This record gives sequence, structure tokens and C-alpha cells, in this order.
Amino acid sequence: EPTQRVSLSKTLNDPVFGGMIADVMSDSVYHIEYADHRSRQYRIDVFRHPALEQADASIVYPEYTQLPDKQLKDTQRFSAVQGSQVTVTLTLNKAVAQATLTPKQGAEPTLVVDPMYPNLYTTVITATESQQFVLNLTDADGRANEVPPRFTLDVHQNMPVALTPKFPSRDVQVSPLEELTLEAEVSDDYGVLGYGLVYGMAGSEPKSVTLGEMIAAGDKEMSHHMLALEDVNAQPDQLLSYYYWADDLGPDGIARRTTSDIYFAEVRPFEEIFRESESFMDEQAQQQQSPDEQDPNGDQEPRLQGEQLARLQKQTMTATWNIKQRTDLGAEANAVTEDLTLVRDSQSDALASGQGALEEAQDAEAARSLTTATEAMDTALEHLSEAVESGSGDALPEAMTAEQLAYQALLELREREHQITQSRNNNPNRAAQNSQQFEQQLQQLELRQQEDRYEKQRLAQNENQTQQREDLQVLNRLRDLARRQEDMANRLREAEAALQQAQDEQARQDAQRQLKRLRDEQMQALDDMDEMQQRMDQERNRQRMADAREQLDQTRSRIQQSTEQMEQGQVSSATNSVTRAQRELEAVRDDFQRSTSSQFESEVRDLREQARDLDQTQQAISEKIREQVESRQARRSLSDSNAVASLSEQLIQQKDKASDLIDDVKEVTDASEASEPLLSRKLYETLRRTGTDNLDQALEVTEELVRRNFMTEAERIEQRAADGIRTLREGVEDAAQSVLGDPTDALRQAQEQLDTLIDQVEQEMSQAQSAQAEQGMPSDSTQPGMGQGSPDAQRAQASQEGQQAQQGQEGQPGQEGQRSQQAQAGQGGQAPVNRPGQNGNRGGNTGPFTGQDYVNWSDRLRDVEEILEDQDWRNEAAGVRDRARTMRAEFVRHGTEPQWDLVRQSVMQPLVELRKQVKDELARLQKDQARVPIDRDPVPGLYEERVKRYFETLGEDQ
Repeated sequence: EPTQRVSLSKTLNDPVFGGMIADVMSDSVYHIEYADHRSRQYRIDVFRHPALEQADASIVYPEYTQLPDKQLKDTQRFSAVQGSQVTVTLTLNKAVAQATLTPKQGAEPTLVVDPMYPNLYTTVITATESQQFVLNLTDADGRANEVPPRFTLDVHQNMPVALTPKFPSRDVQVSPLEELTLEAEVSDDYGVLGYGLVYGMAGSEPKSVTLGEMIAAGDKEMSHHMLALEDVNAQPDQLLSYYYWADDLGPDGIARRTTSDIYFAEVRPFEEIFRESESFMDEQAQQQQSPDEQDPNGDQEPRLQGEQLARLQKQTMTATWNIKQRTDLGAEANAVTEDLTLVRDSQSDALASGQGALEEAQDAEAARSLTTATEAMDTALEHLSEAVESGSGDALPEAMTAEQLAYQALLELREREHQITQSRNNNPNRAAQNSQQFEQQLQQLELRQQEDRYEKQRLAQNENQTQQREDLQVLNRLRDLARRQEDMANRLREAEAALQQAQDEQARQDAQRQLKRLRDEQMQALDDMDEMQQRMDQERNRQRMADAREQLDQTRSRIQQSTEQMEQGQVSSATNSVTRAQRELEAVRDDFQRSTSSQFESEVRDLREQARDLDQTQQAISEKIREQVESRQARRSLSDSNAVASLSEQLIQQKDKASDLIDDVKEVTDASEASEPLLSRKLYETLRRTGTDNLDQALEVTEELVRRNFMTEAERIEQRAADGIRTLREGVEDAAQSVLGDPTDALRQAQEQLDTLIDQVEQEMSQAQSAQAEQGMPSDSTQPGMGQGSPDAQRAQASQEGQQAQQGQEGQPGQEGQRSQQAQAGQGGQAPVNRPGQNGNRGGNTGPFTGQDYVNWSDRLRDVEEILEDQDWRNEAAGVRDRARTMRAEFVRHGTEPQWDLVRQSVMQPLVELRKQVKDELARLQKDQARVPIDRDPVPGLYEERVKRYFETLGEDQ
């Protein structure tokens, strides 16, 4: 190897010389030359801690999935189907004395060393449940790996067939001559072998009907069946039960059957009477009457008890069926014994109530029905007791049969005449309680007491908040990865140019070190890609994101290929691979955004931005015209010709932009008429108002007057144009709220998220500085030049700002329940083992930088980035997240805590500043919503809540 010479520098006035040899990569010898002398040779022995260089995985899926085998290179995250064989190949930097792959729980897999390559280990893991592993290495000299790498195995369970009844999807009442239409949706993650329907009258043998066969994996199919009640000889007061079934292959490759919830169709009599009560007072008087006054024959009380018994018996039937489903799917006896005991006790209570009603019954027909019901209940109780004692579900079918017979007998106690009252109180009459059973009859009944149509406005609740948050998280990751790949391509080109222009060995080594850093960053991007794909492959996202996940497989291969090319010094090829990965990520990002966003979300967002820009430009033009008028009046001279020409040109451009915006609004109005009628109607009203303002004509006349230097007249006409543009902007913004939501709500969410982010960082900084104080180490906050570096000062400042942000915002809905609390396994738990000189009390830390809460913290910051609309704010949030990711990666890679003064400067302070900007914008938007009494000054903020309570309590009884 070539000899290198390093100059030594003298230290102050001491006769001591020193120098540094950078990047000692192998064993070396050195000597010192001074004057005419030369020292003896000294030896430098280099040792390396054992470390993982690369981990590859080969996944063999079970035969029932019909999925091809999958090869994953350079990854520490594996996603596999339940029952898959995962072969993990570990390439180490050298041979080791001991290598163990320690699971978080369960048995430890065996690592087998390759006889030809002692640094190559393999193990085979059967995917049964999701698991985390830690790779611990020890070499022959007893040195352990500095930061044990963590592996995450995400196992997708082979879920039973998804059976979703669509119609009627509830219990119904039917006529003996009715044809009942039954519809259900069937789907499975790995295919359906067949599906059908089982139905039967209570006490008779059920009949099974096959409705379809062979549904491909991931496909959905709607089943239809017309059940004629006349064909099963249904009679009034009988009970028909039905449920759906479907077969698929279980994890063991054997066919298994899944059943839906059980539903009941009660056969109603041919003749039932529904009449409206004369008044609410009549109804109340009737309710206050004694049972004997209501029915002298004593028939009413047993019927009332019969209806209550029927409801209890129906609940018992449903609970028994649910337990039977669990036992059919292999639930253990201990898991169902407690529930079986509860159902048996419920059936025993129903039997006691039925026997009590039977003793009080004076009507012969009611007594006969109660006798049949109690006998069936007693039989059901015997079978349920047998199931409890045996701990199995073998006796449940017989119990279900007896329970249905009991319920059918109780149906005979139903009333034939019903009194209906239009009521809005919270305690409706008995007939109203069963109104769902008589929905069809009630719809046909014309009530004289009309409904009160003066309703308060109701805000629709978003039922898909979790799904939308997952979509935004994935979209943000796609956008982030595409941006990082673009930046990587540019930096690779710079590194390639530096390598080509290197004149000496030192310059080449600097360029090589830069290339190594870029490869480490690309490895981090590869890990982030695996984490995103793992998230997309979760049960709640798998079907919705299947297309995007498949497209990303090729992109991952390109990123992995670029890391290999950088390691081999093929910088040009690596640049090409990174560029292709960037374009593919951008394409997936755009497709994913179109598929997950509202149909007109992007168009409406563009319209709103155009309208705001148009209004801002017009305000600037108004100011310039005013300045021209005032300048002309002061100097009593003509205006500057250049300024006039510039104004004229701006007005021409403004007219063109206004015309283009109106055309775009017309297009969206027409396109959204069918799917978004509220948006279409609001945009149409905006166009109508803008048309009456003659916006185009006002801009044209203003431009001509400015060009002719009639500034006073131009100012007057321009005001009409400014009013028209303002009306256009306000109308577009109002219409946009129907699609994009209220911007103040979004800003409140962003502020709450920022509060949480800042609090988490503050807590971790405080814990770290307390630990340093206990160990006698200097705190970062004591370094000069940091200004307000104290965590207490920071906390006081953040607390003060948080209190100010909360003034005037009472009643804000909390967002904590809407946030995902599931940090991805393996990311949050990457805190390395403690080493000498490090904080030894970090085991319970959950902070974002050195603890287990990084993924959750980063996801919150991604939420803020997606919520904010201002591009500068979004860029600031993204920059903070990039800096935090770099600090976290350094901690995971080297096990050293971050420099907390740098955390404060590059993470904490930007977040505090961003929160202040959000708070100021929120206050600006809410200034028009302040409660102000008519003709009076606004109530001071300190007394606003008291004044509100005062007016609310006026008129109340004291």
C-alpha cells in the first residue's frame, strides 16, 4: 500500500507535536521522523465489532393462497401470510462465536452457519403470529454488536370469509304470502369455495341452499335469493330463521365454514289494526289507568308480560347463536364457559317470568301459549346446562331449536290492535317502542298530528376518519419518499462530479465518504419503504391499497439496486436507478391521491387558490391606483407614464385571469351537478352574483381609464371590480367548505397536534437534562450563546402560548381520540442497549428521539403537514420531520443521545414558531365570529364566558 505522510503540529509552547490519521480501515504501521532521526515502527491493530451487513428473506406462501414465492433483499421487515415459511439469510461483516435471533416472546429460532461462508447465517421461521426479533452477535474476543438490529415479522392471519347481509340485514315481519328478498355480500382474502343460505321454520328441519361457488381472492360478490313464505307453508305467529354460510380454506389448508349472524322473520297475522290516538292527553290518561281499567277481562297484563318475555327470549337466542359460532371456529371451552353460564341464567330467569305470568293468566288462549313457551324454555335450559357442564357446543343446536319454539309461542301473545301517537319525547308509548317492527304499516298511516319540521342544523359526522387518516399517512409517505429520491439523485450527481474532479487521494476519500453517507440515507429510505408497504398491507388497508402496493414492489427493487450500485462505486447507474424510483413514486403518489380524495377536491382547491390570488392582486392594484390619485393631487401633475403602463398591463392580465376562473367555475358547476349537488348549487349562485356585478366590464373600463390617465374615474370604477372579485372569492370559499371542510377546524386540529408534539419533545429534553445532572455531566442548555435554553423557560413560553391560543376557543372538539395510537412495531422500539457513559435510566423513556414513541410522534407531524394548506408551513413541518428523522437515525445507528441544544434549535423552536403562525391565522379567521352585542362594544375576553352563562340562565326558574 502507498505510504502516507502526515505533518505534525506543535501544541502551543510545549515541545509536543501531534497529528491525526483519518479513516484507519486496516492494520497499519507508522514511524515518526524528526530532524535527521527516525523512530522505530509502531503497529496499529484494527478490530471491528460484529455487525449485520445485509439481511435477505425468502417467503414461501401456503398453497391455499396461490401466491408466488417472494424474495426480499436488504430488509429487516417481513410481511407474510399465516403459515408461510420465512427463510432469513444474515450476512455478517465477519465470522462470530455466537449469533442468536432473540424473539420478544416465544421460542428462539435456530441460526445455522454456512460451512463454506462462516459469516453467513440462515434460519427458517414459520409465520404463526406477528413477532419482533433482536440479533445479538458476539465475536471470538467477546465483543458484542454495538446496536443490535431489530427485525419485524408482520403475520397476516387467514381471516374467515366476510359475510355481510345487505338486505334486509335485520329482523323483519312478513306476511304468510310474502316473497322475502335476501341479499348478502361475500368476499375473502384468499378465495371462497362456495356460499349459501340456511333457513327453516321453528321446530322443523332447516334447509340449505347453495347460492354460488368459487370467488377469487379479494373479489366481492353479491348473492340474491327470493324466499317465498308460501312454499314453506308459513302460518301467522310462526317464526322463520335464516343465516348465510360460506366455505374457504383455513390456515391448515382444510376447508372451514363460516356463518353469518342469525336473522328472524316473524310471520304476522293477515289483519292488524293501526289507528292514531286522539291526542297526547288521551295516551297519557290511558297509560295512567290500571290494568283492570284497561281490560276488564284481564287479558292485557299477560300480553304485556308476553311481549317482555319475547324480547328477553330473542336476546337469549341471539347470544346462544353467537356462542355456537365461536365454538364452531375452534374457541376453547374456558373461553365460552362464562358466557354459556350467563346465557343459561338468562334462560332460567325467562322461565321463571313465564311461569309467573302463566299463574296470573285469566285468558285461556294466553295460558295455552304461555304453557307451550315455558315447556320449550325448560327444554332449552336443560340443553344449556349440559353445554355448561361439558364445556362444548355440542348441545347448542338442540338448545337453539327449543329457544325458537319458545319464542314462537310467545308471538301468539302479540296484540292485534295498535294505538299510534306522533311523539318526540324520550319515553314513547308501547306501540312506538315496536315501531321498527311495523315500519311498512306506519309509513302507510297518515297521521293528523304533523311532524314538527323546525329542526336545528345537524352536522354530518365523518364515519371514515380512521380510513382518511391512513390514506393521508400513506400519501404523505409517498410524497416524502419521492422528494427524498429527487434530492438523492441531485446529490449523487454532485458526488459523481466530485469523484471525477478529485486531484489527490484526500479529495477522492472525501468524495467516497460522501458516497457512503448517501448510501446510508438510501438504506434508511429502503427501510421507510418497507415500513410503508407493511402499513399498506395491514388488514384495514390491504384491499383498498392493493394496486398501489403492487406498483411499489418494483420501486423498492430500484431503491435496493441503487444501494448496491453505490456500494460498488457505480454512481452513474445508481443515479439512474434513483431517478426511475423517483418517477415511479410520483406516479404512484398521483394515482393514490386521485383514488382516495374526493372527486372534486383538487379542482375546488385550485379554484379557491385562484380566487384568493385574484383578490390579492386586485387589492394591490387598488392600492396603486389610490397612490396615483393621491400623488397627482399632491403634485398637480401627470402620473408617471411607466407606472400607468404597468397598471394597464396588470389590469389586462387581471381580466384574463378572472375570465379563466369564471370558466373553470362553470365547468366544475356542471360536472358536480349530479354527484355534489350542494357544491354545484353554491357555485351556481356565485356565478349568478358575479354576472350581475358585470365584473368583466368593470375591469375593462378600469383598464381603459387608467391607460387614458383618468385616475380619479378609474378609482371609482375599479372599486366595483374589486367588490365583484371579493364576492367571487367569498362564494368560491363558501362552496369549497362543502368539499374541503371548515379551515378553522383544520387549524384547530393542527394547533392541538403541535401542542402535543412540543410537549413530548419538552418532556424528553427535561428527562435527559435531569439524568445528566444526576450523573454530574454538563447540560447542553448551559452552553453560552443559546439564549433561552432552559427547558423550564421553554416550557413556560410554550404554556403561555398554549393558554393564549385557547382563549376564545371554548368547545373545541378534542382530537386525541381520532389519533392512531398504534406505533409500528420495530420502529418505536429501536433504542439500543446502554453502554458506559450513556444514560442508564432510559428504559422507561417514551420520547420521540431516544424512546419508543418516534413513529407516533412522526405520524402526528405528518398529520399536521397534511392539515395545513399554506405551502410554506407544510415545507417547514416537512423540514422539522427530516431533521428529527436524521437525529433518530443517528441515535439508532450509533447509540449516542442527540445534542439537545441542536434539538432545541432545529426542532423545538421551529415547531413553536409554526404553532404561533397557526394560532395567529386562526385568530384572524375567527375575528368575524366574536359574539358582540348589537350597538355595543365587544365583551372583554375575561368576562365573555360569564356573560354567555348570564344570558343562558335568563328566564330559568330560580
